[in-house]
This record gives sequence, structure tokens and C-alpha cells, in this order.
Amino acid sequence: MDEYDRRSFITTSLPGLLGVTMALPALTAFATRANAFQGRIKENGAINWDAFLTAIEKEAAKQHLDNWSENDYIKRASAIMKRLNIKDPGLEAAFLNAERGIGNKRVDFIPMIEKKKDYHVTLLQFEEEEEISHHDHPEMTGVILNATGEIEVWNYDMLAEREDKEDVLLLQTNHTMLSKGQVSTLTSKERNIHRLKAKKFTQLIDIFAPPYDKQKIADSSWFDVDPEGYKGQLEIYQAKRR
Repeated sequence: MDEYDRRSFITTSLPGLLGVTMALPALTAFATRANAFQGRIKENGAINWDAFLTAIEKEAAKQHLDNWSENDYIKRASAIMKRLNIKDPGLEAAFLNAERGIGNKRVDFIPMIEKKKDYHVTLLQFEEEEEISHHDHPEMTGVILNATGEIEVWNYDMLAEREDKEDVLLLQTNHTMLSKGQVSTLTSKERNIHRLKAKKFTQLIDIFAPPYDKQKIADSSWFDVDPEGYKGQLEIYQAKRR
């Protein structure tokens, strides 16, 4: 590496000095963004929005590797998600935008608050008793952070389906109450079908990798689920695709 002494800097041309000066804010921002994730904060300390996106983008990019593991990814993404400072100014606009929907008697989606080729982030807002019924996320992984409130979550695996794919059997694999700061996950094969119902005002931050596109939207399914267990089995339910 070349060595530079004090004289080298003193003799820098005026245009060169101006160029360095103009670049400093961007360089500083880049360093702050990187160091907020690795280096200048304690290992489990809160990270800002930019650092969060940098870390998620790095992990989501690995999905193109032959040895990518969905389960390993959601573990790492969950750990990153739990460190996100939800009061970071980078999220403020999205939360304020969602709050405009209070009182409209439906779940509010602020889609694609960040979208890249390998993932997207969405903010969901529920008022008390609002819900999203049983649905799936074809060929996708999901990590959901409860930013505020309390929400009931049911997850299912596809157990069997008839040839016409309309009638299916679902195995309930999880039923939990997700509180503030807790995370729920799904992979393309496990827990992918789910239902959510808020117990009180709740805001969720979702990461999906890969992101939705027209084909994935077209391939998504909604299900009408028989509340009675299939043939008396409490964890298996008969359902019909809408």
C-alpha cells in the first residue's frame, strides 16, 4: 500500500480537495450504515433501518446459491429482525402512513416499503379483531416482526390435496400469540399457510424472500377451513381453495 506523508496532503490540488470534501458525507453515511450492523455497537444492540436493510439484503442474496438453506436463512433473518430499532426515523413515514387507515375497518398494507430483487419489506396494521384469513405464500420465505400490539397466529403445512387441488388437508403446526418484539417465520414448505387475528391494535413488519411478483400473486391461494378437526383429529383440518 502506498504511504502518504503530511506534505502529500498539503499539496493536494484545490479541485481534488473539493472532491474529497464533497464525498465525505456519502462516505460517512456508508460507514455509519455498515458499522451500525457490524463493529461499533455491541453484538446484540439495536440497529438502524439502513443497517437492517444492508444485513437482510446480504442474507437474502444467498438464496441463489446451491447450498442455500431456508431454515438457516430465517434463523439469521429473525436474529437481525429482532435487533431492528422500530423507532428509527427511517421507519417513521411508513408508520405514519399506516396510521391514516385507523378506523377504516380493514387491515392496512403499506406494501414495498423496501423492495429489492431478492426480498421486500411490508408494513401491516390491524385494529382489534381484524384478521387475515388462511392463505399461502408460494415458494417464499417469510419473517414477521410484531412491532407493537398482540396478534394470534395459526400456521399450517399442506398435508394432502386432491387431483383438482381444490380440496386439501392441512396440518396445524403452530398456534401462538405473538407479542411486541416477537417473530414468526415460514418457509416455502413449512408453516407456509397461515392466518392472523389481532387481539388489539397491532403493527407488523414482514420480510418476504424472494419478493412478490405477478406470478407469485397469481399462484397465491386463500382457503376456507372447516373449524372442526378432520375425522376427530384436532390438528388436521379439511379446507377448500377459493
